[in-house]
Amino acid sequence: MQKNVQIKGTKDGIVISLSDKADIMQLRQELLQLLVEQKQGPYSGEKLEVQVQLGNRLFSEEEEADFAGIIHDNSQMKIKAFYSNVMTKEAAKKWKEEEQIYSMATIIRSGQVIHVPGDFLLIGDINPGGQIRADGNIFVLGQIKGIVHAGFAGSKDAVVAGKFLYPSQIRIASEFYSFDDEAYKEIGDTDLKAAFITDTKDIKVDGVHTLRKVRPHIANFQGGR
Repeated sequence: MQKNVQIKGTKDGIVISLSDKADIMQLRQELLQLLVEQKQGPYSGEKLEVQVQLGNRLFSEEEEADFAGIIHDNSQMKIKAFYSNVMTKEAAKKWKEEEQIYSMATIIRSGQVIHVPGDFLLIGDINPGGQIRADGNIFVLGQIKGIVHAGFAGSKDAVVAGKFLYPSQIRIASEFYSFDDEAYKEIGDTDLKAAFITDTKDIKVDGVHTLRKVRPHIANFQGGR
């Protein structure tokens, strides 16, 4: 007979598996019975952390607190985390936003600040004083004379691509690179470039062809013929 509650050791530590076919009360009773049967004498040392696998089920905050209390009070273990094969609507929405490419065809003028949660594609220029922020990558099919901040939420893997002119500034996560030096004033046009954070934690500006090597996940499209 398949047990609805199983405790086993893995390379990642102790895992308690709860069947997603049984109802909550049944799981609660079987877990409590199993812990009581395995319970040894009083234990005053540090409790062992345990992961709880829920399968294709989500627990509410109240249910997580209830099961965490049962484990804590009736064993030498404490909850490290609950894991599920499914995600909440909020988590799914956030994931979709982060993976989405937002696009605009316009000119970003002085004082404008555009912020998106995913990647951003701008077809147009960024004037001095204009700013684009994206939690993901930024691609500009136009001239960049303002501020572009990729990886705004902290991702150091983000990249920026475009034509960088005076007095533009690139920011990726907490790093920045500036084109406001006098030497850039006379440059009227430039080739499409890419900016990214190197292994030495600084921003490097190079040809866009380098992205295929330094950020291969950006060009991972498969298919066609």
